[in-house]
Amino acid sequence: MASETVVEAAERRTPAKVAARVLRVLLGVLFVVSAMAKLVAIDDFELYVFSYGFVPLNVTYILARLCIAGEALLGVMIVTGWWRRWVNLAVLAVLLLFSLFLCYAALIGRDDSCRCMGRLAEMPPAVSLLKNAVLIVVTLFVMKMERGRAESKRHTARKAVVTAVVAVVSTVAVFAISVPDNWLFGDEEMLYDKELLQETVSERGLDGGHKLVAFVTPGCPYCMMSREKIGMIARRHDLDTTAIVYIEPADIGAQRFMDLTYGSRPLVVLIDNGTPVGTCHYRNIDERNIAEFLPKQ
Repeated sequence: MASETVVEAAERRTPAKVAARVLRVLLGVLFVVSAMAKLVAIDDFELYVFSYGFVPLNVTYILARLCIAGEALLGVMIVTGWWRRWVNLAVLAVLLLFSLFLCYAALIGRDDSCRCMGRLAEMPPAVSLLKNAVLIVVTLFVMKMERGRAESKRHTARKAVVTAVVAVVSTVAVFAISVPDNWLFGDEEMLYDKELLQETVSERGLDGGHKLVAFVTPGCPYCMMSREKIGMIARRHDLDTTAIVYIEPADIGAQRFMDLTYGSRPLVVLIDNGTPVGTCHYRNIDERNIAEFLPKQ
């Protein structure tokens, strides 16, 4: 019996099996790192998800964070080796579904980064597909090498409880670290010089009909993301883009720009026949409000 135990232990330590275990841990770490990278660059990831127009902006905030929490949980489960069969199947399903999505992105002409590694690495669809192919091969190799290794049935109930706790903690942590914009920011009004705004709107011939006027500065990341977000809303709802106007300091003078905006930017203002009726900043842009306010093409 003792000799059989030694043989079994030796078999478990074959180079292939050791490599499989190392690769499994590295795969899990990669999933966790990928989740954290997306969380750090959550604005970019949100915009990427929203750019496809599958879900409204408010749903995008929630969906992006659920994806991150799920990826982090999956990474932790891969590293622990718990529920190996189901976790491996889940990994394959995620990789295959994401690969199908990337194929769709390539077919419609998207060549921008999928943001799967946040800002750590730029990965257009073709590169990300290659990465997924490698990860699928690694997962299949791990499954094959660990197939004969029986998973302990001991403490199954305890593992289930710990897994549930990790799932809840990872989800709560993601939402606590990065609170969705539509939870944290409501319809708060921006401070600005109303009289100077109306003068500027009148001078630039923007006092007729419904207009969205955004005061932005070059190089400001939130200004650039505001333009992207507003542009996506316009395309999604087929809005009249001539009713969307961006004003920079060079357009009206730096001092006037600062006096008008009180130095806050981006300042987005909805104008109804020359009269401001609402303002927002990058964080509380309301898709429905803009879509209902601006004219269609």
